[in-house]
Amino acid sequence: MKPKEKNRLFCYILFPVAGALFMLWYIHAAGADVVYSDYFRIIDEYLPDVENVGKILVPDVLTRIPATFLQRMVNVRSFGYSVIFDRLCTFMGIVLMALAFLRFATRQNLKMWAYVALMVVLFSLSKWEVLMNGTCWAHMVAIGLFFINYTLFDDIWQGESTGVSELLVTLMPFIWLLVAGEYIASYAVTVILVAGYGALTGGAVNHGSKRVQRVFSGIIVTTLAALCLYALSRRSAVWEHAGAADMTLKELLVFAPSFLPRLLLKGFAGDAIGQETLFFLHVPDLVVYILGAVVIIAYAAALIIYFKNGMAERTVFPLLLLVSGFINHGLVAYARWIFLNENYLLSSRYAGQFMVGTFGIILVFALYKKPKNSYRRRGNDDYKAVVKVFAVLSVILILAGNIYTTYDEIKKAPYRKANYEEMATVIRNHEEYTEEELCSLLEWHKDPSILINGINILEENKLNVFSPLNNTGNNNKGENAA
Repeated sequence: MKPKEKNRLFCYILFPVAGALFMLWYIHAAGADVVYSDYFRIIDEYLPDVENVGKILVPDVLTRIPATFLQRMVNVRSFGYSVIFDRLCTFMGIVLMALAFLRFATRQNLKMWAYVALMVVLFSLSKWEVLMNGTCWAHMVAIGLFFINYTLFDDIWQGESTGVSELLVTLMPFIWLLVAGEYIASYAVTVILVAGYGALTGGAVNHGSKRVQRVFSGIIVTTLAALCLYALSRRSAVWEHAGAADMTLKELLVFAPSFLPRLLLKGFAGDAIGQETLFFLHVPDLVVYILGAVVIIAYAAALIIYFKNGMAERTVFPLLLLVSGFINHGLVAYARWIFLNENYLLSSRYAGQFMVGTFGIILVFALYKKPKNSYRRRGNDDYKAVVKVFAVLSVILILAGNIYTTYDEIKKAPYRKANYEEMATVIRNHEEYTEEELCSLLEWHKDPSILINGINILEENKLNVFSPLNNTGNNNKGENAA
């Protein structure tokens, strides 16, 4: 390996390592080991008998994410039900994404600025809520596994796969049913659409073949089968949405036709900057709408560049990310409009899903190559130049927003930690609070009896804040810190 190649490889490895260390620092600096919010539903339903197989063998098992049963068992029996353990599992999902980018970058000799941009978005704190709320761990691990899947998919596209990897990609949809939950929908739609394109074209032009077309056809069949299994399981599920509106989507479109466009625009704006940062800066709604529109146009520009520049002849990985990210926006909007809050999709909890498309935008621009015969198509090249300039500006905007949000979250880290520590003290001294106070302080918005029962389960079984290993907010019993 030449010195220049060694230096490039060193940088490829250095940036994700630095990002991972930064994220671990943030988990320590901003967090404390205490359950809150949706944890109480999980505790009430699954603890303390985490080995009870009967809780797994239910008709809607796939909506409950089967992998969480094993992870929860390990957490309860080995770590006293630690939120930190869950956060580290979330962190591992982000590491899986970084590994996928590392593999892709080394194979494509990705430009260093683009690689750094990917790392900035990947390890930014725009998704702080995803990182700190440990109940999200399976979602991030699922997305990380999807990324690994996409890199293998790309091998097939380029005609560089083996029979083993082809079989693995074909069977992966059934494996993802164990960890993906509702995220299997965006994965399945993405894979079916792109595999359908591959089945028609045979993958990259230079490697297209009947064999590759058959492989993609098989992937479509197994992915569709996995999606049907999830849909069948979902039919048996009972969903509770606190604060949901009592109306249909059709009624919403009649009485408030502008709501969905506003909801979507703000959701796309969340690709660039966090909700709390926007509110802190007092950014007017009109500016947020414009920012969302810019991100949507960036998606369109990236798709134009991808197909017009012949990138399909080299790789399909960016296309998978673009399609997946765009579908994530649509599916989340469809699932969350019922709360009638146009700021809902700006929440940090969705940043992990939405950033997928941002990665695709960055990669497409980085892989752009000016046509060799541009002098023969002057007008067309002028058009492409405009698209390219817009892509540059949109990427700069996305990076600036993510960097500022990260800076803002670093400043907030001590306050978030203090808030978690106060929660731990509240739980330890729960007898001193009314049900209303407990629900407010512990961010619980459903039946108070579930929260009370959850606290009692923790106390009786010496789990989480009652565990001998947990010193978070460990004031003397009866000392009210509120």
